[in-house]
Amino acid sequence: MFENSTEIGTLRLSNNKIDSAGLPEDTFHNTTINSLDLSSNRLTSIPTGLFRSQTGLRHIYLQRNKISVLHDKVFAGLRSLEELMIFDNPLTALVDWLFYETQLANLYIFQTELSSIGERPFATMNHTLQYVSLYGSRLRMISDAVWQDLDNHCYVAIENILEFAPVTNRTDLKIELVGDGFAQSINVTRDLADILSISGFKCDKPKTVDWDCKPCPQGTYGNSWYNNSCTACPPGGFYQIKTGQVADPSQSINCQRCNNGTYVTPEAHPGTSPANCTVCPTGTNKNLHAGFRACPCLHDYYRTDRFGECNPCPTEGVNCSDEYQHLLPGFWWTWDWGLSDDNYLSYERFVQNVRTEDLDYDNTSKRFGGVLPKVHKCTRSESCVNAVLGGINATCEEGYTGWLCSQCSLYYYPWFDHCFECPKWWWFLLEVIAVCMAIALIVIIIAWQVRKVRRSGRSAVSMLLARGKILLGFYQVMGEIFSALDEIAWPNILTSVGSVFRLLEVNIMRLFISPRCYVPNFTYPNIYIEFLAGISFVVFVPLAAWCFYKSKMCYLKAKKTSFVKQTALLSQTKQRCYLFVVILLFISYPSLSSVIITLLPSGCHVFYVDENNTLNVTRLRADYSIDCQTEQHVQFNYAAEVFLFYVVGFPLVLFLLLWWNIRKRKKTGAVGGRQESEDQYLLHTASRCRLNAGSVASYRNEVPDETDDEIIQTGPPSQAEFNWESFLCENYKPRFWYWEILELARKIVQTLFVLLYGPDDHFTMFATIVISVGFLLLHAYVKPMKVAAEHRLQMCSLGTIFLNLLAASLLLLPSEDAQSSQNRKDVLSVILVLMNLSVIVFVIASLIWTGVKAIWRHGCLHRLGSCIAGAWAGVTCCGPRHRGLEVNSNVYDGNDEQDSYTKTYNFEY
Repeated sequence: MFENSTEIGTLRLSNNKIDSAGLPEDTFHNTTINSLDLSSNRLTSIPTGLFRSQTGLRHIYLQRNKISVLHDKVFAGLRSLEELMIFDNPLTALVDWLFYETQLANLYIFQTELSSIGERPFATMNHTLQYVSLYGSRLRMISDAVWQDLDNHCYVAIENILEFAPVTNRTDLKIELVGDGFAQSINVTRDLADILSISGFKCDKPKTVDWDCKPCPQGTYGNSWYNNSCTACPPGGFYQIKTGQVADPSQSINCQRCNNGTYVTPEAHPGTSPANCTVCPTGTNKNLHAGFRACPCLHDYYRTDRFGECNPCPTEGVNCSDEYQHLLPGFWWTWDWGLSDDNYLSYERFVQNVRTEDLDYDNTSKRFGGVLPKVHKCTRSESCVNAVLGGINATCEEGYTGWLCSQCSLYYYPWFDHCFECPKWWWFLLEVIAVCMAIALIVIIIAWQVRKVRRSGRSAVSMLLARGKILLGFYQVMGEIFSALDEIAWPNILTSVGSVFRLLEVNIMRLFISPRCYVPNFTYPNIYIEFLAGISFVVFVPLAAWCFYKSKMCYLKAKKTSFVKQTALLSQTKQRCYLFVVILLFISYPSLSSVIITLLPSGCHVFYVDENNTLNVTRLRADYSIDCQTEQHVQFNYAAEVFLFYVVGFPLVLFLLLWWNIRKRKKTGAVGGRQESEDQYLLHTASRCRLNAGSVASYRNEVPDETDDEIIQTGPPSQAEFNWESFLCENYKPRFWYWEILELARKIVQTLFVLLYGPDDHFTMFATIVISVGFLLLHAYVKPMKVAAEHRLQMCSLGTIFLNLLAASLLLLPSEDAQSSQNRKDVLSVILVLMNLSVIVFVIASLIWTGVKAIWRHGCLHRLGSCIAGAWAGVTCCGPRHRGLEVNSNVYDGNDEQDSYTKTYNFEY
């Protein structure tokens, strides 16, 4: 290898992974070397003839190898050898006369596995040995003959584990028994200092010519890639009892390991002995090695100090894998609660620290001294995705932002607890036109019903209004229940049905796309808009009716209509205005009342934002973007308290008006807003409130049988009109003329406690269920409705509301994680969905059945069959025909005794 190099001053071959097989005996043949460095390789032995030709070799460095044996002739012929470093090798023995042919002066053979040496291992030609380091070995006995071959004033350092103290008659020798922490300084040249600085020594240049190199002390180690440094063993499961240790590139540190379940505290590091390893703190896994921390945490535990105890993970909302808290999907927290950003940044740095498994962690952020935020469940679990694995920030689904991810982002609009991307402006225009057309269609149908001349019995439109009120009341209550109980973990299928219910709730303000789609800077909360629009609607409707009435009056005066006709037309107009005002306010009353109640101070929810429950913020339960402590919301609080008179006053005014009209008719002999005819002799003038415009029938207090469910009948024409009293009283028995007012109050009372205090309080749910059961039992007992089908429909709606509230109370209880529990919830949700949809199915089916019966009663099916048969036989069925229709009517006198009479009327087709 070096055949072309005849003379080499210093040859450094350290840290080259050289093994014994790669170092043949003739490696340095015909080459003269002064200093040879083979340290930090993989040599297990030295070939016997490797140094045979190196008569001028003065320095050999073999430290940090794996040499376990030295053959007796390995140093033969090295007459110039003065210094040998062979420390930190697993040598087990030294043979006699090993160095006899050398001029060895300094022998560094510490940190070995030596357990025996011969009687003359240090013999040299001229007794030249002046420095011998034997410490860090296993020698327990040394022959007294060993000391005779040492030079005058020789210094010997040996481990203090000898069974017998050295005995010699030489007083010039200095034999020192040393312990584990011994580290002897060495004065060396600059070249040797460079070698030792990467071999576990720290070398300094004093004022003298020589360099002072000292082995790295206990608890530290040097490295072979960074000169002249000693690194302390890190806190955790490491210590170093030996001196002069060095880490090679294949290992990050060179420290001894504490026993499993023990560690060296930061205060006690660097560990210098096993005694520095203490038991790991509470909450850690003591069956594992501590590593670079105070033992790993137990499963589902977290820590706020890398070298401190571990705490149980909170029961809900966070994952404590990797030993720190990070959010699970469906949950939310905030770091923005008044403290400086240092709290969040400190935890962020700590998380980076604790996730670092090796020595590269930041020693300045090993402890989090701040306060962690409190976890809250999102009202819509899908909105809180927390997509960043292990993230400490709450992340919302696309389109969602804000508190609990409950608000819509810019260019998204809310639609029943969901956020959708804003459509084009023309789509919004079409939506507004569609809603206006639907409202106009309803108004036209009702106006047509008011204007047309009705026959005796109930018309299809009046029946539709009567059952529509039941259907509307059901979905208004259910919509508010699903809205107020958003925090409950409803099964997904029920939340979807709840969104439909809130659509059928007829809350007009929720049917329009948010203005934020077209005015991005518009951030006014929707609940405020609903309140202002609702109050404006209540003011606008009567005002519009009054303006219409005054316009009609001016029109008639300008037309110079006769006084009698003018009075009649104005009376008719007044009744129609009353009707439309009552219908519109009746429909909007539950939603506006809910908004008013929601804006009361009790509608605010206190959120503790830190884990210690010391800091809190107050948010409006209906819109978490609203801080209840702002001046703006306080003003709305006052406004809501003022407009509570509407919540109480509207039903009360309707009740008083009905009572006054009935009292007045008792005096004048009128019934249900119509003058009695001669054929109504069985009807008591003071005990009936009716909608039917024709013949009047008396009813028992009991609900009629199925055969009494007659919706469309025929009779003699009458000029009586459909009015606001008829709208309120039509589907109730005369003695229960006030029941629609009670139903109006029920819609608010059933959700009152939940709107005021939220679903968290079990007493709130209990009171709500009791109220629901009370209304259900009351309705079943008094049976206020005339028609059996409508009674069954109302019972079905009240029962379904009760079951939904009962399911909500069950879902508030601690849930089981078992699959069987989830299966039972799925079955429950399917049953509730079917019951919730059964109400509208019932109405549709009853309408179809009623229509079929009406057609049959009119004889239309019979006539159609005759026409088809005639057409088949070639006979036409066209042309005017007269048919007599016989109608059986049952009436009840005041003593509930039933009589029957038959009337026949002729109609021309």
